[in-house]
Amino acid sequence: MKACLDCLPCLARNAIDLARKSARGDAALEAEIARSGMEILGCAAAEGYLLPPPCYARQLINNALEKSGSAVPDPWAQEKEKSTELALKLMGQMGLSAADPSASLREKGSMSDFERRLRLSIAGNVLDFSIYSDLDIAAAMETMATAFEKPVDGAAVAELKRRMDEATSILWIFDNCGEAVFDRLLMEPYRDKLTLAVRGKPAFNDVTRAELEASGFSPDFAKGGVVSNDDGVPGVVDSTCGEKFRMAFSSADLIVAKGQANFETMNERTDKPIAFLFLAKCPVVCRAIGAEPKTIQVILSR
Repeated sequence: MKACLDCLPCLARNAIDLARKSARGDAALEAEIARSGMEILGCAAAEGYLLPPPCYARQLINNALEKSGSAVPDPWAQEKEKSTELALKLMGQMGLSAADPSASLREKGSMSDFERRLRLSIAGNVLDFSIYSDLDIAAAMETMATAFEKPVDGAAVAELKRRMDEATSILWIFDNCGEAVFDRLLMEPYRDKLTLAVRGKPAFNDVTRAELEASGFSPDFAKGGVVSNDDGVPGVVDSTCGEKFRMAFSSADLIVAKGQANFETMNERTDKPIAFLFLAKCPVVCRAIGAEPKTIQVILSR
């Protein structure tokens, strides 16, 4: 999906956040990074928003790294650590584990184990500092506590389970750190079918290889191993991904893509069956899919 005028406030906030993180207290550099970031957004508007929002986000990231000489190679290192710690704390407070994600919620007998795992995995998508810069434990706990009360497309859930059960190979494309902790709940029964896909460069608080172990993923967690997309777009753009990732994408029976940015960059792809799992957050995406904010989305591409 292409960006639009309503994407600018969020992207502008990202540009300012990048300036502050990258300048390390240098006021002149901070101002220059912010100014040139706004120029990038002005050009996006002038050309008519030809790209998905994550592609403009990557331009802002590249701009900040270039202007600062990559003095801060990963501007979101602290947020990644914080969101993972937050997720692990939430897991503990909810009495959850990867082996049995819903032991404390057995009374919800009408809900399948698959749906419980799925709901928690998607609710974990709230751990996104590129959208919610002021996220805290209380707000996250409130969202996670309602994971079993929110409406969900039952037919889509059943179809997703069928596809995951029948697939022989599944490419799982991660989104945010923290969220990945909850992803493991849904992934656990399918480890012998999975290949894990991560971002190739720091992109907001998205998962790269460096954060997998802290998120609970050992090197042998997935039978297919780990593949990087060799890219820094907080999403998936085929033309800028590496060859190994494209091969893994092409050979998989099913793609599971977590988070809004993966949806924004791949929602028009028809070459592979893709399951988009995310919490609807921004107004632009909510409007595009006809959803209320903070609702659980299970969207199957075909």
